[in-house]
Amino acid sequence: MLGDHIAKTLLPHLASVAIEDLRADGGRICITASAAARSAQCPGCGTHSQRVHDRYRRRLADVAIGGQATTIHLTVRRFRCEQSSCPRRTFVEQVDGLTFRHGRRSQLQQAMLISIARCLAGRAGARLAALLHCTISPNTLLNRVRRLPAEPPKQSPRVLGVDDFALKRGHVYGTVLIDIETGRVVDVLPDRTAETFTAWLEEHPGAEIVCRDRASAYAEAIRTAAPNSVQIADRFHLWQNLCKAVEKCVVAHRSCLTPAEAANQDALVERPAEPPAIEGKRAANTRRNFAAVHEMYDKGVAIEVIAKSLRMDRKTVRKYALATVVADLLSPPRQSRRMLQPWAEYLNMRWQEGCTDSGRLFREIQERGYRGSSRSVRRWLEPLRSAESPTPKRSEAPTVRQVTGWLTRHPDNLSSGQQLRLKRILADCPELADLRRHIAAFAAMMKKLDGRLLPRWMKAAQGSELPPLRGFARNLSKDLDAVTAGLAQPYSSGMVEGHVNRVKYLKRQGYGRANFDLLRRRILLTP
Repeated sequence: MLGDHIAKTLLPHLASVAIEDLRADGGRICITASAAARSAQCPGCGTHSQRVHDRYRRRLADVAIGGQATTIHLTVRRFRCEQSSCPRRTFVEQVDGLTFRHGRRSQLQQAMLISIARCLAGRAGARLAALLHCTISPNTLLNRVRRLPAEPPKQSPRVLGVDDFALKRGHVYGTVLIDIETGRVVDVLPDRTAETFTAWLEEHPGAEIVCRDRASAYAEAIRTAAPNSVQIADRFHLWQNLCKAVEKCVVAHRSCLTPAEAANQDALVERPAEPPAIEGKRAANTRRNFAAVHEMYDKGVAIEVIAKSLRMDRKTVRKYALATVVADLLSPPRQSRRMLQPWAEYLNMRWQEGCTDSGRLFREIQERGYRGSSRSVRRWLEPLRSAESPTPKRSEAPTVRQVTGWLTRHPDNLSSGQQLRLKRILADCPELADLRRHIAAFAAMMKKLDGRLLPRWMKAAQGSELPPLRGFARNLSKDLDAVTAGLAQPYSSGMVEGHVNRVKYLKRQGYGRANFDLLRRRILLTP
């Protein structure tokens, strides 16, 4: 009695069968059971039958019990259909909650494997299943995902979000559609063209508000297929476009970023015209060997005799003998100095600033077009290392990226030092000070969702002396309705951007198996 209670408590999916035996055999639990129902329903006509035609045993893999793999040996019956008009003569009974047609796993294990496949896909899912004592291949898990229904709804959600994502960056892109109100993925399209999105909107009407980025293809599709819907340009992309315009303005006024005292200091810095004399153990040996070779060579002694006498290689003796002065042997090879000549001024400047790391200097000039080796750079710096230590590194002027960040961030998020440096820059450059006022006005308009102020802001921006800012304002006028709605409506594409990040994770997780068919199902089915 107690055993039956324990079995029903721990194995509720076996409540519909009669358990005959339960034993452990070689690290595996084997359960012998038989179907206990009096009748079974025909899958063809739905008629219940009690006429047993035959019996046979099915072998089902079940979820692990106590950390051991479990196998169910289930005896089932084949019934005769009592409906004469039914095309089926016989049928096999299915146990509710345990078996399904042609299945070699229990429904519980099948549901667990499907959940694993939806979350982890192939290889990772197979590894997790192995830890749970379920043997399955990665391909079988992917096939489970492909069999799951993944059809989009017949109607579009009321508030629809749309954005693209990279299937192969720079070559192939897809489109993900999101229900903004529920946060769920609606559908995934194989490209980001206006034609594909137009066809989808025509097949799935009902979108009243569409949140999108500044892409013209989506705007054209919405105007064609859903002309009555309200288009909302995402505020994040608006701010991103403004930041790009600000960066161009800062680049145009880069000379204003260097303080006057620093500029005067640069003018007073003396650049070494020629590298100083090289010192060190290697240089001392070179001078000693040069003197010894020329003492004999100038007297007419043959190179072979000098090589035997000084125990040096004949080629080395010839190199010393043909050199007129020892400086020719101490200086770096002419080829390396000639290759580094275009970057000599930059290397001297960086050395005076205190950068003595040859590897870092090599990477810096490599980004500027240098195609030589790092060894040539080390040789070029040897004379500078033997001279006086470089002057202490002075405070550098802020970069364009730093100033752009200071201008586009909230003043409360800047440190006192950053605020002071920005204040000096704005005092020296009236154009950047005017740019700061335009940025603050646009940020206040975005925060308060007051799109009515947009025309006045655009008029003021178009009257400024900053061409990138005027170009940004003109670009807003091409999509004025969507931009105004984006600055007035509470909806945005933030949720869509979050799903795009999730899509990137799923795509990388399916590395090597991320074709569009499988990726679309994983995007739609992964919780």
